Amino acid sequence: MIQRKQWSQYNDEEKALMKKDVMEAHEDTPFPPEYAASYLGKSPSTLQHMRCHQSDGITYSKIGGHVIYRRKYLDKYLDKCEKSCTASD
Repeated sequence: MIQRKQWSQYNDEEKALMKKDVMEAHEDTPFPPEYAASYLGKSPSTLQHMRCHQSDGITYSKIGGHVIYRRKYLDKYLDKCEKSCTASD
């Protein structure tokens, strides 16, 4: 795992590695918010806002004061966000 630091201090390569780690992990693997944010293309502060203000946000767990996200719930969120085209040809 990449050492934790402020989101703005991660470079693009580190974010890409975090995203790759999530993509290649088993669906039950837990990840900290930084990894979840990289996978979703959001920031950890956006995920925090979603936890506090959106009842239909991403399922997460809190263990010993630490928030974790499982890949299966990140994927479920992405599936929920998919939109199908409603325009007619």
